[in-house]
Amino acid sequence: MKTLMLITLAWVFSTTSYAADYSDPAQAMKARQDQFEEIKTTFKQLRFDVMQKNFDAAATAKSAQKVAELSQPLLEMFRVRSDQGKTKALDRIWDNWPRFEKQMLEFVELNNKTVEALRYGNQDDAKDFVDQAAKSCKSCHRLFKAK
Repeated sequence: MKTLMLITLAWVFSTTSYAADYSDPAQAMKARQDQFEEIKTTFKQLRFDVMQKNFDAAATAKSAQKVAELSQPLLEMFRVRSDQGKTKALDRIWDNWPRFEKQMLEFVELNNKTVEALRYGNQDDAKDFVDQAAKSCKSCHRLFKAK
C-alpha cells in the first residue's frame, strides 16, 4: 500500500510540471516568450561561467541544469499554431514542423549534454556543448523567427 502511494505521488509530481495547457494560442505565445527570456538570461550566465579560467563546476552545473529544465517544454509550447499577434514566430515553424522539431530536440539534447559534462567537471566538453547550443539557437532563429 505504501509503495503504491509513493508511486502515485511520484507520478503526480512528475506530470504536474508539464501539465500546462498550451492549446490556447495566446497562452502558448506568452508562455514561450517568458520561457525564452528566462533561457536567454540563464544561458548568458552559463556561457560566461563555463568560459572562466577558474570556473566553479558545481555553480555552473546549476545554471546548465536550469537551462536544460527550461528547454524541455519548449516544443510543446509551439504545437498549437500561434504565428499571429505579438509574436516573432514565423509561419515556417508549422509549415516545416519536422525540421523545427528536429532543431528544437537538438537544442534540448545539447543542454542535457552540457549538464552531463559539468556533472563530471569536464569544462572543455561543457564549453563545446554550450557553443553548439548557441549555434543551434542562432540557426533556428535564422529560419523561424522574425527579425
